[in-house]
Amino acid sequence: MNKTERIIAAARKRFDHYGVSKTTMQEIATDAGVAVGTVYLYFANKDALIVACAEDFVEHHRQVAGAILADESPADAKLKSYVLARFRLAAQMRTSSRHAAEIARAVLRVKPDRIQEEGLMMWQYVAEILRLGNEQHVFRVANPEHDAKVFLYSIACFFPNALTNPPIELEEADLVMVVDWFISVWRSADARHEAGKAKARVRGKPISSR
Repeated sequence: MNKTERIIAAARKRFDHYGVSKTTMQEIATDAGVAVGTVYLYFANKDALIVACAEDFVEHHRQVAGAILADESPADAKLKSYVLARFRLAAQMRTSSRHAAEIARAVLRVKPDRIQEEGLMMWQYVAEILRLGNEQHVFRVANPEHDAKVFLYSIACFFPNALTNPPIELEEADLVMVVDWFISVWRSADARHEAGKAKARVRGKPISSR
């Protein structure tokens, strides 16, 4: 890792273990193995480090989604892999640190559009997977952008942030059940279309004489 990456990694670890308010720039510098002046050379203050940590999270999202889109699996497998990867990471971020709520408040203070940004990214990637499913003849989705939005609204309850207390803790198996239901709908739409084409061919075929 270069210096910037070491500083960001040290900041994330400190925030997770001690919280944002009790973390100093000197402590981050010590953990990163650099002088505190070097930290200030790259980041003007702790808020700038919080922004960098949030942007690092966004970049990780892009890398994971890009790898899923690039592999050779069919669209239905890609969709399930992508949604479960987001679910597992969100659960980890929400539960792995007792300071998760403080970190979430700090991120939203410096990046108030962070939740909307995450939702937009998920919408774009799901829509892309649905378009790919059309190309692969795995799905038949007339409007991928519309269906992606409906899909994400339907699974939003599986992605509470650290500032919310869901009435029940939904399990991964429950999410898989919902994803599988949508996949079956998109698959059956393709099957219905193919059946309709077959019937049309039969109707248009002249009756052979014997």
